[in-house]
Amino acid sequence: MENQNYYEILGVSSKASLEDITAAKNALAKKYHPDANLKDGIDTTEQMQAILEAYNVLSDPVKRADYDRQTAGRKAVMQTFDLHADADGPEMEEPTFVTYWKASNDLYDIITESDELYRIKNQAARLGQLAMQAIRHILVLRESQIPERYWHPDIMNWLLFTWFKNRNYTAAYLVTMYDEYQKKEFGRLEKLRMQNKALHYQRSVKKLLKY
Repeated sequence: MENQNYYEILGVSSKASLEDITAAKNALAKKYHPDANLKDGIDTTEQMQAILEAYNVLSDPVKRADYDRQTAGRKAVMQTFDLHADADGPEMEEPTFVTYWKASNDLYDIITESDELYRIKNQAARLGQLAMQAIRHILVLRESQIPERYWHPDIMNWLLFTWFKNRNYTAAYLVTMYDEYQKKEFGRLEKLRMQNKALHYQRSVKKLLKY
């Protein structure tokens, strides 16, 4: 598991808060703790060690900052995929979930920049440029048939993590799995917080598309 990115191990975005990181670690620990799986003959020790290693680094501000510096510019996730390859470069013959994950993260970066620009005067031209860039990624995501409420990186990261376990899973099935996971693992407040975050993100996307 040495090629895994700590953020992807926990299924959170690189901008996740400590609260998000802790919640993700706790949820994964419930699922992958060896004591909970040995009865079924499944050894999840390696997965649990990776989860704890990732949490140990990302929950410490100093270690996290150092890790971010070391990994800047090379967001290898789960394996050695170049997930942030040049968008104008050669496309894969058939899109995989990685294609949709890339689109969602590129869109998130665009929305993050646009949210900051709304606070600055005379940024209409740049916002218009960002809107045109966003449309390209939105079209890719719509091709995947993943509903907009699942486009937030925290959700897409979880879907990618799950897809890597079985690449035969369709996007529709992954979304169903996420809904079941949310029902079982999220408390009422945590579920509401994630829903509000996803809804706010949807609104930001629609706001940018008006330019």
